[in-house]
Amino acid sequence: MTRELALGLGLAVGGAAYLAMSWYVWRHRAAAGGTGLVVALLGIFVWTACYAVELSTDTVATAQVWSALKFIGIVAVPGALWVFVRQYTTRREVSWRVLALLCVEPLVVLALLAVPATRDLIHFYRPQDSAAGTLPGPPVARPGPLLWPHALYSWLLLIAALGLFVARVGRIGAPYRRQAAVVVVASLLPLLGNIVYNLDIGGLGAVDPAPFLFTIFTFVLVWGIFRLRLLDLVPVARGALVAQMVDAVVVLDSRGRIADVNPAASTVLGLARPALVGRYVEDLLPDAAGLLTDHTPGGTTKGELGLRRDGERRDFAASVSSLTDRRGSEIARLLVLRDVTERAETERRLLELLQDRTRLADTLQAGLRPRLLPAVPGVRIAARWVPASGTSGGVSGDFYDVHQTLGGDHAFVLGDVAGKGVHAAVVTSMARYTVRTLSAQGWSPGQVLEQLNQALLTDGDQGRFCTVLYGRIAQDQVEDMLDWTAGVKVTIALGGHPQPLVRWLDGSVTAVGHPGTALGLLPRVDIKEETLLLQPGEVLLAYTDGVTEARTGAEQFGEQRLADVVAEAASGLRAARGPAAAALVADAVADRVLAAVEAFSQERDDVALLALVVE
Repeated sequence: MTRELALGLGLAVGGAAYLAMSWYVWRHRAAAGGTGLVVALLGIFVWTACYAVELSTDTVATAQVWSALKFIGIVAVPGALWVFVRQYTTRREVSWRVLALLCVEPLVVLALLAVPATRDLIHFYRPQDSAAGTLPGPPVARPGPLLWPHALYSWLLLIAALGLFVARVGRIGAPYRRQAAVVVVASLLPLLGNIVYNLDIGGLGAVDPAPFLFTIFTFVLVWGIFRLRLLDLVPVARGALVAQMVDAVVVLDSRGRIADVNPAASTVLGLARPALVGRYVEDLLPDAAGLLTDHTPGGTTKGELGLRRDGERRDFAASVSSLTDRRGSEIARLLVLRDVTERAETERRLLELLQDRTRLADTLQAGLRPRLLPAVPGVRIAARWVPASGTSGGVSGDFYDVHQTLGGDHAFVLGDVAGKGVHAAVVTSMARYTVRTLSAQGWSPGQVLEQLNQALLTDGDQGRFCTVLYGRIAQDQVEDMLDWTAGVKVTIALGGHPQPLVRWLDGSVTAVGHPGTALGLLPRVDIKEETLLLQPGEVLLAYTDGVTEARTGAEQFGEQRLADVVAEAASGLRAARGPAAAALVADAVADRVLAAVEAFSQERDDVALLALVVE
């Protein structure tokens, strides 16, 4: 077997290898530039296969046919490789206009070869270049005058593609730079071989080594790009990074090594990008090991980790996500770090502020309502308070109190200061303790409210006013009164407050007292007292307007619905007597009213109420 035939057989085998690799690359074409690489490999296959047949023939006519067909692959390879490298290095598609321009020169060359009259402009055969001629071996094509512009154009495209690839290699970290350098060297071999062949340097112009050298190049390229994932990893990573991102982004390969970082990650980790690439991320971020272990390919895993550098700890919100190809296979991982140190510190301070505010609110609330109600002889009292809907127990203007007055009587107070918050709480506390002071002086209910009105006006805040119910429970016996032979005497006065309800022993429920004038608005107020004799088992309910003004849409809870609830709550215990029964009724009335209001409306103000039941 002659040298040329052996070489031809080898090139034929190489052509089959190209076809197999083209099929392999086509299956993995999701990577950047994959389609351009497939076209280049197919072009090399056509070049190699046709050249193998050309070298095995011994007639000029047959050689001319296969040589012309060979050029289909020759003209396709430079442009396809340039497109592949361009897409691979920039992650940008090549426009249709550029693709059309790249097709002009190959089409011109193929057209010249297709026309017998112009074929010799590309290459020609001398009559003696055949096995039947004076020279042994296959026919050898000689370069025509237009082959040199084509060769120069092809070399420039290949050099441009190689330049782009070399520029990319310069940005790759050390572990990948060696692999990429092998690809660069392998890509130089067919270019240099083709130059030596066309220029007939050293008498090596008989056989073109470029197809054979392209075989080496192709194997190295497919090995470096797909087996080592050089193609998938670096361009995808660089395309996913945005240099201006505030968050640190770290790209990890399948082994957990750092493949790329953005500037923010370099700042966070305290090292330049070249020093980071190739290192295991756990060596730099020990807390990331658990996060990476828990990560499920194709999903996103979130967590928190800390990094201590220069004696200072920084906190980061971390997320790990997968980079996948079109088939869904994981090719890399993105670790995104968001510095939340300042946010965590702010949240800590806000929590402390909230806790301080809560303690302040609790302190203020403790001053608005007594923790425990004092025992009142002959009467059981139940008190309830809930904040407005949509709040969590903040400071409100509703207050109640039960305390002893001068002479041994007991007073109960229920009020509602306009507004909310600390300022309202201050006014509320002032009103409560002013009433306590006036009660200790022995003032009547009406006089207490009149003096409270003057105190509110003296405060100087015209935007704060309140409504107050003040009642006094007399402890003296009433046998000397003709119609009152037993029970408890209660005197009430209202300063613009809703009238309390009394459920009498006959089961009826009526409003009692005169509404009067709200306090803190006018120098003189209209306050009238009303005295009631409550028999054992009878109930008096005092409440703030948050009860009756609770709304569902346009409908209010209202006085009639409240009266019905009070009547129903006490109806089963109307015959009960004694302290235990009175306490049971008081709690039942208070709880039923509160439950009814909460069930009726999600839109309501603060609610406060006092239920008094005579023993």
